[in-house]
Amino acid sequence: MGITSWHARTEKLFNFLRQSRYVEKMKSFHVGLAGLIEKNDKFLVLRRSADKDFAPDSWEPVTGRLEAEENPKDGILREIEEETRIKAQVVMPVDTWFLFRASKEFPMIFIAFWCKHVKGKVKLSWEHSEHKWITLSEAIGEPALQHFHRCFKRIKKIKQHLPKDFVL
Repeated sequence: MGITSWHARTEKLFNFLRQSRYVEKMKSFHVGLAGLIEKNDKFLVLRRSADKDFAPDSWEPVTGRLEAEENPKDGILREIEEETRIKAQVVMPVDTWFLFRASKEFPMIFIAFWCKHVKGKVKLSWEHSEHKWITLSEAIGEPALQHFHRCFKRIKKIKQHLPKDFVL
């Protein structure tokens, strides 16, 4: 999916939300971010700490929330550094979607970014208990990452159209 179609999809989502009956009920909504970080053809996934309030012990890419007046690209790079202490670069956005996190009282728009590792070793924050690097096929086949399968599948599709000698 190119950047133009991503913008069109995001605009369509925001228009839907503006016209939706949910917007009348929700005084606000949160913007969630995900960073699917690639290094040497593997992707970083993290296990949420057991004491997290939502989905403890589950596996996920780097995730977090957009802060007020923050650009989404800056937000995901901030979250990556806060949660892993590594430096990354955004390659491109790969997906957007709407969900209720845990309940209808927590509406959220999610934006997922394909990112590349730039430098640093993973040093986890308190929010996660372990990490691992897995292949794209492993990520797509991992039931624990089901909420992000579409994102990983889109990256796989994009990579199929890149030149064989393309280096991320």
